[in-house]
Amino acid sequence: MKRFIAATWAIAALLATAEVFAQPPALNYTLPAAVGPGQATDITLFGGNLAEASAVWTDIPGAQAVLTPGIEGNGTKADNVSFRFTLPAETPLGVYGLRAVTSKGVSSARLLMVDDLPSVNDNGANKQVPAAQALVLPVAVDGACEPESFDYYKLTVAAGQRISVEVMARRLGSALDSVVRLLDGGGRELAYSDDEPGIGSDSRFAFQFAAAGDYFLEIRDIRYQGGANHRYRLRIGDFPLVSAAFPLAAPKGATVKLVVAGPDAQRAPAISVAAPAATPGDRFSVSAKFPNGQGSAPLMVMVSAAAEQVEIEPNDAPEAATAVALPYSVNGRFDLAKDRDFYEFQAKKGQRFVFSGRARSVGSPSDLFMRLYNAAGGVLAEADDAGPEEGAINYTFPEDGVYRLMVEDLLHRGGPEFVYRVEIAAYQPGFSLAIDADKLDAPRGGVFVAKVTSARRDYNGPITLSIAGAGDGFALANNVIPEGKNETTMSVTVPSSLEPGKPYTISIVGQAKIGETDFRSTASTQVALRKLFNGLAYPPESLDGSLALGVGPVFADFFQLAVEPAPALYPQVAGASSVTVKTTKSNGFDDQITLAVDGLPAGVTATVAPIPKGQAQVAIALAGPGSLAEGDYTFRIVGSATFQNQPKQVVLGNAVLRVVKPLEVTAAPAGPVNRGAAAKLKLSVARAPGIGGPVTIRLKNLPVGVTAPAEITIPDGQNEVQVDLTAAVDARLGEAAITAVAAAKVKEKMVTIESVPATLQVATP
Repeated sequence: MKRFIAATWAIAALLATAEVFAQPPALNYTLPAAVGPGQATDITLFGGNLAEASAVWTDIPGAQAVLTPGIEGNGTKADNVSFRFTLPAETPLGVYGLRAVTSKGVSSARLLMVDDLPSVNDNGANKQVPAAQALVLPVAVDGACEPESFDYYKLTVAAGQRISVEVMARRLGSALDSVVRLLDGGGRELAYSDDEPGIGSDSRFAFQFAAAGDYFLEIRDIRYQGGANHRYRLRIGDFPLVSAAFPLAAPKGATVKLVVAGPDAQRAPAISVAAPAATPGDRFSVSAKFPNGQGSAPLMVMVSAAAEQVEIEPNDAPEAATAVALPYSVNGRFDLAKDRDFYEFQAKKGQRFVFSGRARSVGSPSDLFMRLYNAAGGVLAEADDAGPEEGAINYTFPEDGVYRLMVEDLLHRGGPEFVYRVEIAAYQPGFSLAIDADKLDAPRGGVFVAKVTSARRDYNGPITLSIAGAGDGFALANNVIPEGKNETTMSVTVPSSLEPGKPYTISIVGQAKIGETDFRSTASTQVALRKLFNGLAYPPESLDGSLALGVGPVFADFFQLAVEPAPALYPQVAGASSVTVKTTKSNGFDDQITLAVDGLPAGVTATVAPIPKGQAQVAIALAGPGSLAEGDYTFRIVGSATFQNQPKQVVLGNAVLRVVKPLEVTAAPAGPVNRGAAAKLKLSVARAPGIGGPVTIRLKNLPVGVTAPAEITIPDGQNEVQVDLTAAVDARLGEAAITAVAAAKVKEKMVTIESVPATLQVATP
């Protein structure tokens, strides 16, 4: 079971708004590159954006980790942070995953070893034999090769002493392609190792010294390359050089005895183990050790749901084939060069089985070649591996009868370490899934996107994707691979309950109803892991399909909206208006903003366009009936945009549409009008937006004896005019409430509007 390890270190309170470009941590390597079982080990993580590191994630069972105490500034530096790991004594040796966690997210995985050898660091000054770094055995050295350079180590040994030398480099995800030489004091080469079968580009050998004295180990990259990513862990002690266990698999929950298989493992006793009922990747690790040896070697063992069958020798000829039943899994090994193994079984017409080889993926150097025969010896099918994928035969039997499977090493090699397993399973239509990532990052309550691809097997229908792990509350979009298609880019909104600074692990699971079967498959991350670990062909199975989810701070706002004018005027009769939506963009965002309008009065519609990329505003036209009652109507403008996959909506919920008359008219006397004299009257019109043309005005309720022009025109483009009021000598004295009546054409319709009455006084001179 994967464990989430929280450091005992307070996480700073989250801010309501955080920087947009929250940078998750990057983990490059660790020193040392291993932790010891049953003890506390201080590990320094090197990389970037490691400040505020709050936790680490690892799949080492039972591991606990806290920030290493007593280091000034620990947890505040960007390039390194130290954690103290404590492991149970029974922790099995092996290679595990490690991730750094900060309040900004989670790092990609690095590989960390559980090792029972003590660790020392390369001193960096050992580039020539006279400056070789002296070692006290047993030991493991953590170092890095530099370009066009060598690292030298001095060993002082006794006569008859045996040592094992093993480089853990590519198996820990390093770019180093190692070469190791053992030299005597005179520079004579005693042992050499480049790529070794079963461990890829790593190196190893065993050597027994005839004479006591000082000897030297030389390590370099085969291409003379180097740098910080060319790291190694050089293990030196007296431990078995192992490839795999035999048999390679054990039934779940069963106690089995495993033989240690390797190029130099003969003295290692058999191991009795109880296979776990459930384990990540359906594999578990055991440790092999010589009696009175120095150090151990890890072995990976597969677990299966059914019993395992072991070959019965001799079975190197068809007539001596080991009888097996289908479906079944068989375990064998090529004891000698040119060895081949035959298995015989019964099959029914129409039965379809898949024969899948397993060897290199579990440490064996065997390069399997398989061939299927009928009872007469006719060849029906054959398979070899391709790249890191091991071979498989998918065959439908044409008739009832006896059939045989032949297995051999492609290069006809043999030896006790050349073990293999063939899984024989009934064919099932379905699919496999893959995602080219080992981690996903999202702001708190934000979104991540993931491209998921499928490889179909006789099923062409839809595949529904879901998120497993880290609880409920994930909102998914585009999470169906459609019928006949092989991929989708799903969008996942993370629950706001997931907090920054904590490690989360999820997987993407595909489901489909295939016939009467509910088929499920978890998306593999192997492609991403191989890239991450510098082409490591077989990353730890426990990491496959396990996606780290990094939760960062809340994503910052990146645009705001405003509307002009406020309120927006909507003239009666005309039934039309417009508003301008303006935006303020920030944090590097300059893309399009989509707008929507809702809540308008009945019958009023909006012609809406987005605010284009690179622009700051757009006009929205409003149109509807001209008979709306005067007053204020509230409506909403919603802006939507996506930045760095994060959607955002800004809602202007209090935009106001004010329904007004198409025009207003006012009359303003300049003062009293005296009998027998004239006075000025100012007439003003206020046209609503979109209203034009001339306005004609006539005056009502003039006092008796006061005259004015019968009709006054305010031209288009002009808003006021002054006219003369003339009072006769016998005009009626006193005050009168006069009214201006304005007429204008609006949408081909004459509209008449009266002013508020104005007081006009007739006085004596």
